[in-house]
Amino acid sequence: MLGVNANQIRWYEQDASGCTVLRPSGELSVATAGIVSGDLVKFALNEPRAVIVIIDGLGIASEALFSAFTLAWMRVGDWPAVPIALVAGSEALRRRLHANAVDRFLPVTATVAEAQQAVGKAPQRRRICLDMPLAADCGRRARRFTEQICERWEVPEVCDDAQLVATEFIENAFLHTRFDADISFRLELRQQLLTVAVADQDPREAVLPEAVPGRSVPSGLHMVARMARAWGCSPQWPVGKVVWATLPTGTGR
Repeated sequence: MLGVNANQIRWYEQDASGCTVLRPSGELSVATAGIVSGDLVKFALNEPRAVIVIIDGLGIASEALFSAFTLAWMRVGDWPAVPIALVAGSEALRRRLHANAVDRFLPVTATVAEAQQAVGKAPQRRRICLDMPLAADCGRRARRFTEQICERWEVPEVCDDAQLVATEFIENAFLHTRFDADISFRLELRQQLLTVAVADQDPREAVLPEAVPGRSVPSGLHMVARMARAWGCSPQWPVGKVVWATLPTGTGR
């Protein structure tokens, strides 16, 4: 069992052929729907082949609460792009999911084996991480690391943009995270998209500030939003967040 959150949702976790299989128990309610959705995002950030959720042990009082699963699916669609599938052994529960169009977004199956077949094979990806104590030279180290990896992965055309994104994310972490904490800098290449991600222990979400009228130079996050295919902020276990951006490479630019 991974743990119990404050609203008594219990997560039982196991691995099955590279997939994270979850068996939650408790009550999916208005109070816990956001927690369930956020927890699923956290599991996806570990980048398993897929996240498979067996939901028969979860009390679901209202069909509107099925949106917790589709919301999680939407939040991981751009990155880490990990499929989420639902397993409902109960035919009646599968009918409820179908009636509410959940299976238009996520595979809904009767068994874990069927879910594994539905999500297919994980696309090939390259991934590398650099863990650093939070210090004034983090930005410089990340830029140099980015240059080396872009050269190794033969995507030099995206290096400058990736360095700018890395600098912005690390500067934000430097401003808002405890100085005794480490940060994790991650680069990932998948299907002509380079993802730049920074994880820190500050749980406060990174948000795009309102544009200042008359300001000729946009803020750092505004620049990231303009150049990235997508960007976002996701919670991570056990505390903190991951801020990420995807940049097109090669013919995708």
